[in-house]
Amino acid sequence: MAARVAAQLQAEEGVEVETVKGGLGEFSVTIDGDKVINTSRLWYPSPGKVVAQLRELLAKRQARRPNE
Repeated sequence: MAARVAAQLQAEEGVEVETVKGGLGEFSVTIDGDKVINTSRLWYPSPGKVVAQLRELLAKRQARRPNE
């Protein structure tokens, strides 16, 4: 799942994606050091939902920084 999410996000302009091996069954996402998605090994959202949520979070962060 991480590879699919990373591939979709790498296509976004201004987004730098880094994948890091986590613990057994771990899937989490951080943006600028803030953990914004943290799943349990018993439940994973679909890659599409993760990408949609991350795009929304990135858009909100960009809206707060209009001068960049």
